[in-house]
Amino acid sequence: MNGLPFEERMLFGTMVLLVLIGLSNLYSALHLWGGGGHMALFWLQLAWIAVGSGIGWLLGHYDYRLLHRSCGRWHLIATTLLVLVLFVGRDISGHRSWFAIGGFGIQPSEFVKITTIFVLARFFTDHLQPHGFGLRDLWEPLVAAGGPALLILLQGDLGTTLFMLLVTASMILFAKLRRGTFILFLVVFLTGGGFAYQKVLTPAQRGRIVTFLNPEEDPQGRGYHLLQSKIAVGSGGWLGRGYLKGQVNKLRYLPEKHTDFIFPVLAEEWGFFGSLFTIVLFFTLITLGLTVARQARDRFGGLLAMGMTFWLFWQVAINLGGVLGLMPLTGVTLPFLSYGGSSMVVAFVAMGLLISISRRRFLF
Repeated sequence: MNGLPFEERMLFGTMVLLVLIGLSNLYSALHLWGGGGHMALFWLQLAWIAVGSGIGWLLGHYDYRLLHRSCGRWHLIATTLLVLVLFVGRDISGHRSWFAIGGFGIQPSEFVKITTIFVLARFFTDHLQPHGFGLRDLWEPLVAAGGPALLILLQGDLGTTLFMLLVTASMILFAKLRRGTFILFLVVFLTGGGFAYQKVLTPAQRGRIVTFLNPEEDPQGRGYHLLQSKIAVGSGGWLGRGYLKGQVNKLRYLPEKHTDFIFPVLAEEWGFFGSLFTIVLFFTLITLGLTVARQARDRFGGLLAMGMTFWLFWQVAINLGGVLGLMPLTGVTLPFLSYGGSSMVVAFVAMGLLISISRRRFLF
């Protein structure tokens, strides 16, 4: 560790802190008063962390520039899995998004998030437009990102679809758009959003938006999740109730507390300062990602690092925005904290690639 550059030490140290916080918080979320918890999920999470950390370590030593040639194949594989899961996947909470393999569940949409970033980084590396990209210039990246996003929408996963659109839009804006194209995209987004709300979204998905605007309208139904989340966060106060003492969690009022609503568990037990410390750790990772992107030795490395940073930012923003009532609930996980094998592995992939880009910026 002492021989590593500062950015790499910070990336590694911040990631380790988040993993440790995530494990301790997951244990509390699964440990219920009076028994009846699901501690087997804790051990599964440990197994996924072992797998993810191994992959992340390998990627940290891997030359990310080799992805420039192979990223199309990885994206094709991930997209093919999205098609297959529609036919043979397991249906959970109305989403047909998982392959069931033994006691494990694999979610291809988590992996396609990363492979989409790969192909977008390669496209914007190979196609330079000093004056900005026009609409006709962008058909290839729009198809590469839009195809998987449509497949994910067909699975019923609106949150991941929204995430894909936000990451794609972020990378396109970073690569630079012509002013007229930007205005056109903005108009399409605003008008398309209204059309999608009326004609595309299911009643349950529209209900999430209504609940976001007024959760008190149906406190025992659609608004229950969000209201309990707010109660858990607010009851933590400044210092929290103490570890393993969160009443909203332990009395089983908080639903999906090991996945989507893992942050309210933390907020109730560790309070404002514990929550703030965790958010600062995420902010540190995002800042380091921007630093790695800025210092990358080539355009592909810079775009790849920006994509990983956008991935982290939108994952955190969408999850926290949902559980705090700042935006509709979407089901997007919180990196390193939420239970989930696929999302945990992808988080390590993102960090491993950032370390790979960082350590090669001084190679000539």
